[in-house]
Amino acid sequence: MTIPLVLEVAIGLVFIYLTLSLLASEIQEIIGTLLQWRAEHLKRSIEVMLAGNDSESRAAAQAFADRLYERPLIRSLNQEAAGPISRFFRLINQAIGVVYRSFTRTRNVFGNQTSGPSYIPAESFSQALLESLQIEDLRKVLLESRLVSFIEEKLLLPLNHMVNDLRASTANEFLLNAEFRDLEQSIGQLVKDFQEKRTTLSETIDRLLARLEEFAVKAQDVLPDNHHLTETFMRRLQYLRNGFASTTLDKAALLKTIQPTLNELVSVLDNKSKIYRELKTLVAKESGTAKRILASIESQTLPNSLRASLVSLADKAASSLATKAGNTLMETAKTVSEEPITNLKIYLADLDGDVKALSKEVEDWFDHGMERAAGVYRRNSKAVALLVGLAIAIGLNADSLHMLDRLARDPVVRSAVSEAAEQIAVTTAETATTEQLQERVDSLLESDSFIGESRIPLGYSDLVTTQQDAAQDQWFMPLIPRRVVGWLITGFAVSMGSNFWFSLLKRVVSVKASGKEVGRRSSSS
Repeated sequence: MTIPLVLEVAIGLVFIYLTLSLLASEIQEIIGTLLQWRAEHLKRSIEVMLAGNDSESRAAAQAFADRLYERPLIRSLNQEAAGPISRFFRLINQAIGVVYRSFTRTRNVFGNQTSGPSYIPAESFSQALLESLQIEDLRKVLLESRLVSFIEEKLLLPLNHMVNDLRASTANEFLLNAEFRDLEQSIGQLVKDFQEKRTTLSETIDRLLARLEEFAVKAQDVLPDNHHLTETFMRRLQYLRNGFASTTLDKAALLKTIQPTLNELVSVLDNKSKIYRELKTLVAKESGTAKRILASIESQTLPNSLRASLVSLADKAASSLATKAGNTLMETAKTVSEEPITNLKIYLADLDGDVKALSKEVEDWFDHGMERAAGVYRRNSKAVALLVGLAIAIGLNADSLHMLDRLARDPVVRSAVSEAAEQIAVTTAETATTEQLQERVDSLLESDSFIGESRIPLGYSDLVTTQQDAAQDQWFMPLIPRRVVGWLITGFAVSMGSNFWFSLLKRVVSVKASGKEVGRRSSSS
């Protein structure tokens, strides 16, 4: 057998495998769509990720994943076509799913839903998870509570004592009455602006110090000049102000004492933690957001592995923020002029971005988990592709040994299939999608010239079965039918996928073309 003949046989066989692989891809895609394999695998992968390696947390992970899928952000990803025809086919699809689960005795992984999204972005998962745990709302409630407590205990209460001492010393019970009332009203407005997210924590502290400075100016105008009581009061007032933020580093430290850390926010999931007790105390004082957060936390049974993962992710995010903030403060300490103000703003922005940092860590955690899940899905898809390939081989009687024999013996079949394959390889781009390649192969197979010139050795026609029976008589393994071996080879070949066979086809055609070019040069010389 000459090399050109071998190449033509190889091209023809590869072309047949390519065609059958495209058919297998279509069948596998239809089955996967009807049975929602991709969406089910995604949901199961999320449950495994939430449960970790703890088998006891599996039920809790499934229940928590069901609640995640009920979040509007996740539910919006499961877009279903509207219209009567679409609803009809969707009902058929759901009925197939019910029959499939009944036959395989598997549960509906979508809980109360009939379907789920086949893809979830990491940002959507992270936001849905943190919203389910109400981390941002908890942070806001604790921050507002601590800010109010700080203002009352560290500012208004000491200042009230100072004013009362001044009134007692001067025997004037109305001294600074209007000024102190204005200060209380302005501070109340500052707190309201912060609660309504019109200002950040850093801006609120700045405005608080500005109001205290305005109160000092008003007090200076009201109190008598060059009086020792006035000097004493103003000195105590300045001391009180300096205790808040005499330097930029003091202000940063002050903000850190008010703002809850990531570890505190995550530890609220533990009913024995300090932050949980703080939340319980807030619930006793009010019946609004804090009560709703506590009720939501207590109603959810979180997997132990999820708690541990969140603690670990919070530590990682806090460490990253601490490193970044530390570098910023070092730059602040080294610089002069306007640069410390700029660096401090960056640092304070880092403090306000702690939940965002945790969200980013959750995103990375989800991405890593989905990378592992994608590997499992590819392996499962490979097994399904093998079964589909075997089914196609048996259904179409695609006997690789028979096809190889006919391509080697029949020049008409070999020439027609080889030319068709070369046409596909030359005219189709390497970057063509599976759909584009499918359309190109279909148009070629449906052409009159190809149908009239070729008789691809497939099917259960009398000619094909007669030839297979004749080859069976000379088969060296009588206990194993020759066509069964051929079917197995075809099944494995089809499971390799259309991309593999298309790439191989282009290479073989390139080798054949190179051989022809070398032959022309030799003959011309």
